[in-house]
Amino acid sequence: MRPLKVIRRPNWQRHIQENAYQADVLSDAKQKYWIEALPQPFAIQFDTQEEQAMAEATERIWDLCVEFLDWFFTDAQEGDVDRRLATLKIRPEYWQAIKNSWDRTEPVEDLSLCTRFDLVVTEDRQIKLIEINGETPLLGAETIYQWNWFVDYKRNHQASQAPLPSDASQFNEFWEMIAGQWRRIVEDYQIKKTGISFLVDENLEEDQEMAMQLIQILQDEVDDQIYVQLVYLRGLQDPQGNVTQRGLGLDEAGYFIDHVNERIPVLWKMYDWSDIQNDMANEGSTEALARRLEAGDVKVIEPLWKQVLSNKGSLAMMWDQFKDSDYRPYLLETYLDSNLSPEATKLILGMHVKKPMLGMEGVGTSIEAGVGALEQRDTLGYGQEGFIIQEYIELPQAFGYHYMVGSWVINDEAAGIVIRGDTSRITGRHCLIIPHLISDDGLYIPEST
Repeated sequence: MRPLKVIRRPNWQRHIQENAYQADVLSDAKQKYWIEALPQPFAIQFDTQEEQAMAEATERIWDLCVEFLDWFFTDAQEGDVDRRLATLKIRPEYWQAIKNSWDRTEPVEDLSLCTRFDLVVTEDRQIKLIEINGETPLLGAETIYQWNWFVDYKRNHQASQAPLPSDASQFNEFWEMIAGQWRRIVEDYQIKKTGISFLVDENLEEDQEMAMQLIQILQDEVDDQIYVQLVYLRGLQDPQGNVTQRGLGLDEAGYFIDHVNERIPVLWKMYDWSDIQNDMANEGSTEALARRLEAGDVKVIEPLWKQVLSNKGSLAMMWDQFKDSDYRPYLLETYLDSNLSPEATKLILGMHVKKPMLGMEGVGTSIEAGVGALEQRDTLGYGQEGFIIQEYIELPQAFGYHYMVGSWVINDEAAGIVIRGDTSRITGRHCLIIPHLISDDGLYIPEST
């Protein structure tokens, strides 16, 4: 694993605009979101053994997740599952619906499209799980664009001062494997009959861009006649404040409805279940939605059982359950902040990371060393649900950026990686997307003419 200098392509911004979703932010040099916005662009090179190790780790961690969920949703003693759901601060009105979501097999199971693990790959080749992005795994558009960058670079820029290794490839099967999972979902959920709605936050460009990327894969690779629509969370307004398109609604029977009051049989969402549940509580609609979700009449991607995986409190439960198993090499020591055991106390007094159980993109995260925070990010309202404390592990660095690997798992298989970097040790919302290469020799050998 090593950083590799690359050039800034002369037409890089135009290429992004023509070949990417998230194009505006990726091509904005001021935001420094894509690597070519830096004075010295670079990629991270792994060898094939490291690629294989990341793939194996990803699939093993997914096996861990499945075993964990089987344990989580099993009552060894009456009330065990309810107590675990309570520990994660999930609203009790939805407990039965969440249990049903994991157990349901008839008429079909509650399917997932994809999951992304945040991993640290260390210089001595350890691979550690930091977080699970289960419900709202963004960065699919960025994962695809790094492939388009790679193809363009090898085709048009190998005569530059920084050619890529002749044997260079990428660990990147996101497009193909998302397409395969779409085919399964389309068949099992009968989407050719029902169509599918994509719920996005109208205020978040990345939500809409991720949705459009997935829609492109669905229509290009599965069926371009499948009916799709965007449904906005709150709705759209014109400059005068007049509603031009209503947002997501709920009818009296607990069905999600779109902007023309049509029921939504299949919904993809880029919005946390906890936020949806809080919104329904504010509207007095909790009971109606909970009963409908229990029945499974509405199919939602990602499904309710993902709410457990996305809650960082599950990382503490995983550590407790699997710290003495074959999965331990991938785990960081983790506890709920309410844990008063000698082991948890020892970790609190040493170097550790404190994270809210909910939230993403580093919100509310701090690096602490017993005497207080060494580095921290604003909570933005998160943390009332509680925190976890996690063993600190140093992120690798390149050109002043700390970076982590986002590793995709789709239908139980590793599907590729995307790398995020930050000048802070806490990777936040405004991070850097760093392309990667797989190469064993690291040398560029021109083809003979």
